[in-house]
Amino acid sequence: MPSNTISNCEEFNSIINNGRIIIIDFHADLSSCSQQLSDLSETFERLGVDLYNVNVDEADDVVLEVDVRVIPTFMVFKDGNRVGYAEGVGAGNLHKLMGSYVAKWTAFQAKK
Repeated sequence: MPSNTISNCEEFNSIINNGRIIIIDFHADLSSCSQQLSDLSETFERLGVDLYNVNVDEADDVVLEVDVRVIPTFMVFKDGNRVGYAEGVGAGNLHKLMGSYVAKWTAFQAKK
């Protein structure tokens, strides 16, 4: 499952409030971290996690709303709240970020 593009604040707010775990890749263009996130998309799909991306050059309203200052930035959202983020991440930090928040939320969901 490739990630979907968010192009404005209206889409962004709708997506982060949909009740699912959302991972958003804020990028300027296709980077190696973006590709690594895309490579993990099947795993996240099985866990019930949705992947999205925001090109910071094309959706500046979204970038301003969440205060992205470093590219790439990865953010994790649940129920409209940012529950985790990593700025300027490498592959190791990306796996750690996603593993810690996704595991936490999927364990929570399993208890419901």
